[in-house]
Amino acid sequence: MIDKPSKTASGKATLAEPKIGRGNPPQHTRFAKGKSGNPKAIMMDAARDQVTATIAGKERKISKIQATAMQLATKAAGGDPTSIGRFLDWMDEFEARAAAARPEEFPFSDADLAVIREVYKRMQLCEPPEGGH
Repeated sequence: MIDKPSKTASGKATLAEPKIGRGNPPQHTRFAKGKSGNPKAIMMDAARDQVTATIAGKERKISKIQATAMQLATKAAGGDPTSIGRFLDWMDEFEARAAAARPEEFPFSDADLAVIREVYKRMQLCEPPEGGH
Protein backbone atom coordinates (compact mmCIF):
# COMPACT_ATOMS: atom_id res chain seq x y z
CA MET A 1 0.00 0.00 0.00
CA ILE A 2 1.48 3.35 -0.99
CA ASP A 3 1.14 6.10 1.56
CA LYS A 4 -0.45 9.22 0.12
CA PRO A 5 0.57 12.65 1.38
CA SER A 6 -2.03 14.51 3.40
CA LYS A 7 -2.09 18.06 4.73
CA THR A 8 -2.08 19.05 8.38
CA ALA A 9 -4.01 21.97 9.84
CA SER A 10 -0.96 24.22 9.20
CA GLY A 11 -1.01 23.22 5.50
CA LYS A 12 2.23 21.16 5.57
CA ALA A 13 2.25 17.87 3.68
CA THR A 14 2.82 14.72 5.75
CA LEU A 15 2.63 11.00 4.98
CA ALA A 16 -0.62 9.39 6.12
CA GLU A 17 -0.41 6.49 8.57
CA PRO A 18 -0.70 3.18 6.71
CA LYS A 19 -3.96 1.33 7.31
CA ILE A 20 -3.35 -1.79 9.42
CA GLY A 21 -6.00 -4.40 10.15
CA ARG A 22 -7.88 -7.26 8.55
CA GLY A 23 -6.52 -7.70 5.04
CA ASN A 24 -3.82 -5.09 5.65
CA PRO A 25 -1.01 -6.62 7.73
CA PRO A 26 1.87 -4.44 8.93
CA GLN A 27 4.41 -3.76 6.18
CA HIS A 28 7.28 -5.43 8.05
CA THR A 29 5.44 -8.79 8.19
CA ARG A 30 4.54 -8.98 4.50
CA PHE A 31 6.39 -11.12 1.97
CA ALA A 32 9.41 -12.24 3.97
CA LYS A 33 12.53 -12.76 1.85
CA GLY A 34 13.34 -16.39 1.13
CA LYS A 35 9.90 -17.63 2.13
CA SER A 36 7.24 -18.25 -0.47
CA GLY A 37 3.80 -19.78 -0.52
CA ASN A 38 2.31 -22.25 1.91
CA PRO A 39 5.18 -24.36 3.35
CA LYS A 40 2.89 -27.23 4.39
CA ALA A 41 1.38 -27.48 0.89
CA ILE A 42 4.83 -27.30 -0.68
CA MET A 43 6.02 -30.16 1.57
CA MET A 44 2.99 -32.28 0.75
CA ASP A 45 3.45 -31.71 -2.98
CA ALA A 46 7.10 -32.71 -2.70
CA ALA A 47 6.18 -35.86 -0.75
CA ARG A 48 3.63 -36.88 -3.39
CA ASP A 49 6.05 -36.47 -6.31
CA GLN A 50 6.76 -39.72 -8.11
CA VAL A 51 10.17 -41.40 -8.34
CA THR A 52 11.26 -44.60 -10.06
CA ALA A 53 12.36 -47.36 -7.69
CA THR A 54 13.50 -50.91 -8.32
CA ILE A 55 11.47 -53.25 -6.11
CA ALA A 56 12.02 -57.00 -6.34
CA GLY A 57 13.90 -56.48 -9.61
CA LYS A 58 11.11 -54.49 -11.25
CA GLU A 59 11.01 -50.76 -11.81
CA ARG A 60 7.97 -49.08 -10.30
CA LYS A 61 6.80 -45.51 -9.84
CA ILE A 62 6.17 -44.69 -6.19
CA SER A 63 5.79 -41.49 -4.20
CA LYS A 64 8.78 -39.96 -2.46
CA ILE A 65 7.15 -40.59 0.90
CA GLN A 66 6.82 -44.30 0.05
CA ALA A 67 10.45 -44.39 -1.05
CA THR A 68 11.51 -42.67 2.17
CA ALA A 69 9.52 -45.13 4.30
CA MET A 70 11.03 -48.09 2.44
CA GLN A 71 14.57 -46.75 2.85
CA LEU A 72 14.02 -46.07 6.54
CA ALA A 73 12.53 -49.55 7.10
CA THR A 74 15.45 -51.15 5.24
CA LYS A 75 18.02 -49.27 7.33
CA ALA A 76 16.13 -50.16 10.52
CA ALA A 77 16.00 -53.82 9.52
CA GLY A 78 19.75 -53.65 8.92
CA GLY A 79 20.27 -52.70 12.57
CA ASP A 80 20.96 -48.96 12.37
CA PRO A 81 19.97 -47.72 15.87
CA THR A 82 18.96 -44.22 14.73
CA SER A 83 16.79 -45.63 11.94
CA ILE A 84 15.20 -48.14 14.30
CA GLY A 85 14.18 -45.35 16.67
CA ARG A 86 12.85 -43.10 13.92
CA PHE A 87 10.98 -45.95 12.27
CA LEU A 88 9.33 -47.05 15.51
CA ASP A 89 8.42 -43.46 16.42
CA TRP A 90 6.91 -43.00 12.96
CA MET A 91 4.88 -46.20 13.26
CA ASP A 92 3.62 -45.19 16.73
CA GLU A 93 2.50 -41.85 15.34
CA PHE A 94 0.64 -43.52 12.45
CA GLU A 95 -1.06 -45.98 14.79
CA ALA A 96 -2.09 -43.20 17.19
CA ARG A 97 -3.58 -41.16 14.34
CA ALA A 98 -5.42 -44.19 12.98
CA ALA A 99 -6.79 -45.05 16.44
CA ALA A 100 -7.98 -41.47 16.94
CA ALA A 101 -9.74 -41.48 13.57
CA ARG A 102 -11.38 -44.88 14.17
CA PRO A 103 -14.74 -44.83 15.98
CA GLU A 104 -14.94 -46.64 19.29
CA GLU A 105 -16.13 -50.22 19.15
CA PHE A 106 -18.81 -49.56 21.79
CA PRO A 107 -19.58 -45.84 21.89
CA PHE A 108 -21.84 -46.17 24.97
CA SER A 109 -21.39 -44.22 28.17
CA ASP A 110 -21.12 -46.02 31.52
CA ALA A 111 -24.75 -45.08 32.24
CA ASP A 112 -25.86 -46.59 28.90
CA LEU A 113 -24.05 -49.83 29.67
CA ALA A 114 -25.64 -50.01 33.13
CA VAL A 115 -29.13 -49.69 31.60
CA ILE A 116 -28.38 -52.34 28.95
CA ARG A 117 -27.09 -54.74 31.62
CA GLU A 118 -30.21 -54.24 33.77
CA VAL A 119 -32.51 -54.85 30.80
CA TYR A 120 -30.54 -58.00 29.94
CA LYS A 121 -30.87 -59.30 33.54
CA ARG A 122 -34.64 -58.73 33.43
CA MET A 123 -34.92 -60.50 30.09
CA GLN A 124 -33.11 -63.54 31.55
CA LEU A 125 -35.73 -63.74 34.31
CA CYS A 126 -38.58 -63.98 31.80
CA GLU A 127 -39.93 -67.42 31.11
CA PRO A 128 -39.88 -68.55 27.49
CA PRO A 129 -43.35 -68.85 25.90
CA GLU A 130 -44.86 -72.31 25.70
CA GLY A 131 -44.22 -74.11 22.48
CA GLY A 132 -40.43 -73.93 22.66
CA HIS A 133 -39.72 -70.50 21.14
